[in-house]
Amino acid sequence: MEKSIEQIWKDGFLKQEALIAPKVNDLYNRKSIHLVEKFQRMFKINIWGIIIGASLILIASFGAGAGLAGVIIFITLLAVAYSAKLDSDGLKQLDKGQSSFEYLSSFREWIQQSIEKYGSLYRIVYPVFILTFYFGLWFSDLLEPIREKVAENSSNLIFGMHVPTTLLIIGGAIAMGFFAKRIHREDVELMYGKIMGKLDEALQEMEELRTTK
Repeated sequence: MEKSIEQIWKDGFLKQEALIAPKVNDLYNRKSIHLVEKFQRMFKINIWGIIIGASLILIASFGAGAGLAGVIIFITLLAVAYSAKLDSDGLKQLDKGQSSFEYLSSFREWIQQSIEKYGSLYRIVYPVFILTFYFGLWFSDLLEPIREKVAENSSNLIFGMHVPTTLLIIGGAIAMGFFAKRIHREDVELMYGKIMGKLDEALQEMEELRTTK
């Protein structure tokens, strides 16, 4: 049976050479356990949020007569959610036999790698999402009256699309891809910033305890 997080801290951080005072160690044990478990809960909620959001978009797309676009967006978001699920399962592969400080450091490193990975992934996901949404909505049944009016009153058309608007959307999609990593980091900071701040604070305090003679 795999060790619980609580047992990891008892077996790791509370080694003889790291003992300072039982009550202080117990305080940091509980604080660390709380941070890790809270992050994991929020991460799972985020995954389910992506799945539910993708499902709602799929349903709405068929209602608007843009089923193909909805399917593409649904599959794209589902792939992101599946990748996140695999990464979440990968946390179990961290070495639980090391000291608790090292385990917590590995967990922090996993967070940074995850931020980098999804920042790169969203360079593709964001443009795909924007362009699919735009083209799908434009050719949907919902906007058929607007397409007809544009066709009657504008000569700037190509394949039935308004050229200036289309170029603007494409430019926006490219910009989103370019700034994807920065946008993703801001999103992570907004959602997990408080927890990561406390995690860094706990690591710093634990390091000070470990080096106290």
